[in-house]
Amino acid sequence: MLTIVASILVFSAIVLVHEYGHYKAAKSVGIKVYEFAIGMGPTLIKKEKKGTIFSIRAIPIGGFVQMEGEEEEVISSTSFSTKTIWQRAKVIAAGPLMNYALALALFIIIAFSFGVYGNHIDYIDENSNEYRAGLRTGDKIVSINGDRAYIWENIFYEIVDPNNTYYTVEYERNGQLKQATIENNYRKMIGISTSIVDGNATTTVSPSDVTSPAYKAGIKDGDKVIKINDVNINTWEELTAEVEKSIEGEPVKVTVDRKGEIIDFSITPQSQITVKFNTQLEKSFTTAISSSAYKTVYYIELMFKTISQLVTGKLGSDALGGPIMVISMVGEAAESGLLSLLNLAAFISINLGFMNLLPIPALDGSKLIFLLVEGIRGKRISADKEGYIHFIGFVALIGFMLFITYKDILRIFRI
Repeated sequence: MLTIVASILVFSAIVLVHEYGHYKAAKSVGIKVYEFAIGMGPTLIKKEKKGTIFSIRAIPIGGFVQMEGEEEEVISSTSFSTKTIWQRAKVIAAGPLMNYALALALFIIIAFSFGVYGNHIDYIDENSNEYRAGLRTGDKIVSINGDRAYIWENIFYEIVDPNNTYYTVEYERNGQLKQATIENNYRKMIGISTSIVDGNATTTVSPSDVTSPAYKAGIKDGDKVIKINDVNINTWEELTAEVEKSIEGEPVKVTVDRKGEIIDFSITPQSQITVKFNTQLEKSFTTAISSSAYKTVYYIELMFKTISQLVTGKLGSDALGGPIMVISMVGEAAESGLLSLLNLAAFISINLGFMNLLPIPALDGSKLIFLLVEGIRGKRISADKEGYIHFIGFVALIGFMLFITYKDILRIFRI
């Protein structure tokens, strides 16, 4: 029930903000809006105000703003089709841009409410390469690989870049600037995440994602790891320590208790870059604003990287998730607390904004392309032709969504 309620609230809020962007921009340039709807299907609630019907529909997925002259040729002063290219572009782009604004606002709320991990070292592992290079608790990280560091995200994502085997850090101690070149730390991992009980990590696990060695081997949510290489395991720390002891390139025997059934798995660990220090929690205005802006831009860049990897084949369809996977993620985030739910909502909002700006028929991005073509040729493509192209794109998107949903179902049942 928590998953369903949280999912409806998150999706409705994100769609509401997206459609409000279209609505507000349309009204600002004098376009008549027939209906502002949240959800699809039969109307549950509706209210008319100043010539616009505001409605909530039965299926809590999607929404729309129906404008005069958007889908048909209407010649009037309040028609979408009679507005200038820039005015129409403003209306189309406003939805995705509002999604980015929502994400930024959520990150700012998180930062001011819960704090932000800044750039002063709070803890450092004495067995780490960083400690051996001279870093100590209290040092201020100034830059990583020449890029200014203000918050933990600046530091972390630069260090774990898989294209680098080392990094250069500039740090400040007692007013003096120092510099060090540090080899990456690596850890062996089998791709599992722990379940937290009363604030403590347990050996009840779940696969970290569908590409992890643990998932591919058959580990399922709720499996309790009881042995690693026949060594009894009682804590998460013992689990990770035993995996770390494994020989490079050789499989690890993982024994789990699955609802009373004892099952053995053979899993070959992967090496992953790890950061063996963390930074202090701060609540300053500067770190709150800079961290929020950084996260928003970072996730937009991540969308570009993901699309690029999909196009080049570096990522397969298994890396994609549909509605079922997203709903599952929302449920897990809701159970973890408000902080996790707000972070996920911000990420989903960025995702929706980015996807809508892709030049795919039926999406906002393709409508902007049509406006660009109109500007170049000096003549608008007929509404019928544009509508037909968008309809084909809509059908293709529905087909793609069904395919991704099918993949989600296969993941759930491990088919």
